[in-house]
Amino acid sequence: MKKSFSLIEIIFIVIIIGVLYSTINFSLKDTSLYQAANQLITHINYTRHLALIDNKMQYYPIDNSNIEMNRSKYWFKQWWQIRFSYSSSDGYWYEIFTDLPTDNSYNFDQQGNLPYPDKYWEKSYAMLNNRYLVGHCDFSKYPSCSNADKKLNLTQSYGIKKIIYTNFYRYSKRLIFDNDGNVYLKESNSDGDNNDINPYDKNNRMPLLTTAKITLCKDLYCKKNISICILPKTGKAYICK
Repeated sequence: MKKSFSLIEIIFIVIIIGVLYSTINFSLKDTSLYQAANQLITHINYTRHLALIDNKMQYYPIDNSNIEMNRSKYWFKQWWQIRFSYSSSDGYWYEIFTDLPTDNSYNFDQQGNLPYPDKYWEKSYAMLNNRYLVGHCDFSKYPSCSNADKKLNLTQSYGIKKIIYTNFYRYSKRLIFDNDGNVYLKESNSDGDNNDINPYDKNNRMPLLTTAKITLCKDLYCKKNISICILPKTGKAYICK
């Protein structure tokens, strides 16, 4: 008598094949765009958080100007920003840091102390999980580059080949948060990156007035992409639908 499969056995085989196909298909699916987008959303929100909780004190004036004499020995809050950059050698990357409290070449740590020149980098950048939040680092200048978070290099970590910025300032691809959580697009009233943020002056900044969008692309034609929307005023970031 010729043996054959029973109906139950056939159904069981079909189920096994279906489970194997789903498992293999899921493992082969490229989730890097979602991973990059979720990381970026987390870091945008973290930048805003740092601006809200910023707490510095300048114990002494750095010169004899009125603003420095008045600022000395007072608590003040500094702005924080997330800045996006591109280089031919490293691709697309971003960084999160606090800006200088004056136009002078000084930087303050969380207690307002002037750091040594070789500590400038460490005092400026945000840290999370014992890693500096910067995707590009010059080892010749900063010995602590080994502590930089390489995941902030979107090209090397997630294969991002192109980024499209919508409703960002033309020259300055950044989001800047003040101590009230408001979001701005550039530091100064000029086109360049001069005049560092003065925490007392909000009049010369460009506020985000309409929803901005960051589109991450896996190819140069941006056929495979994911977009992150950033709301004005609140700076809330989410994956665009």
